[in-house]
Amino acid sequence: MGLETLRIRNRGNSTVLHEASRNGHYKVVEFLIKVDPNLASVENDEGESPLYLAARGGMLEIVNQIIRTNPSSAHGGSFGQTALHAAVVERHVGVMEALVAFKQELAKEADRQGRTPLYYAASLGDHRTVKRLLELDTSTAYVLDKGGRSPIHVAARNGHTGVIREIIQHCPDSGELIDPYGQNALHIAISSGQANVVTYILETPELEGLINQSDIDGNTPLHLAAIARKTWILWYLMWDGRVNQRSKNKYGQTAFDSDRSIKESSITSSMISARADHEEAISAMQTYKKTGQTLLMVATLITTVTFTAVFTMPGGYNNDAGSSDRGLALLQSSENLKSFIVSDTVAMTCSISAACLLFWGAVNSKECYLYYFTSAAALTYIALQSTAIAFTTGIRDVLPHQQFVHTMGLGVEVAFHISTFLFLSQLVKTFSIPEACRLLFSHLRIKSKRAKRENWRNTCLKLCLAS
Repeated sequence: MGLETLRIRNRGNSTVLHEASRNGHYKVVEFLIKVDPNLASVENDEGESPLYLAARGGMLEIVNQIIRTNPSSAHGGSFGQTALHAAVVERHVGVMEALVAFKQELAKEADRQGRTPLYYAASLGDHRTVKRLLELDTSTAYVLDKGGRSPIHVAARNGHTGVIREIIQHCPDSGELIDPYGQNALHIAISSGQANVVTYILETPELEGLINQSDIDGNTPLHLAAIARKTWILWYLMWDGRVNQRSKNKYGQTAFDSDRSIKESSITSSMISARADHEEAISAMQTYKKTGQTLLMVATLITTVTFTAVFTMPGGYNNDAGSSDRGLALLQSSENLKSFIVSDTVAMTCSISAACLLFWGAVNSKECYLYYFTSAAALTYIALQSTAIAFTTGIRDVLPHQQFVHTMGLGVEVAFHISTFLFLSQLVKTFSIPEACRLLFSHLRIKSKRAKRENWRNTCLKLCLAS
């Protein structure tokens, strides 16, 4: 009678184990499983198993209890999903790990729409879960749902570049997948207006084949960008030399034949923008060079002062003709003298280095002058601070027991720090850090892009020669 009572179902065809799992009653679940393990194999009218309900609620203890007690327990859920689908959708990482350890095949199972757990993780942009699922089975990256879309397609549609990166790292050829309309991930990203995905694909050598690929209507990514009037994406594509702007679709039209105003406005705007950027870069570089001349004078002055200071040692030298220490500093055992020598040396070294960097940058390098300027500015600031330390330690060295000397030294340090801070703030105003960072990152980005293309071409060449 006890077992029959436990197996009685309610109107939704759920058992007491369903309700206990749904509401997180761990002790009740533990008791029911021990009394009747077969309760874990029962699904209700929605197709939901107790394991699915526990996974959806993130109840790790209940999930572990069910899979330990009854390894053959049901794992189905609503709409044909599994417990792993629920854990991935609700982002319960611990539950997901427990389920894949219990039954790794769950990663391959699709719901009624043909969507695997990887598909949902890609849709949500959960790149860590995507990475974990791909480590279990890379074949799920090639599974299409009933709409003909793969995980990389849904990631491109939602703008999840981190997910696309993980998929390409594990399955480099998955980028070639197309939907029923013949569109690849780049087509879908453009149609969805995901500019970040477009730039990522353009910068990824493994996805270079998508740039000029046509869909069933013969439209390339450039066609779609022009038709949808995605201005920024259109510029990205036009600035890329690999994009074939003369490609025609099955109607014999190029990307701009349908509306000539698009091409004219795009070209005009890009020319104006390029000219403005060029003039702005020239103006900024002239400002940096003028500031660099002032910085060179400061660095040279610090070098002169610190070089002279080391030969006028605090306390003087031993001039006793009969002494074995003749010519040596009288205060050589003083800790303040050691600090003086170290700080003076640091100041002179940094100022000389800053002066050399500014000189080399002005003479030998036009494109990279910004790198020399920023390095010289940092070294000059360090030199100024070290000069202040050398001055105060020198005073304390010759008058170590005078309180007014310590007070005066503290005042000098504070005043010097304030003045150097003001110098740095004025330098920052002239330097325009946001603009400088933009120039630096753009320069590094171009170099990185060129390096990636070169490495990809070299790899392809090696493979061709090897074959």
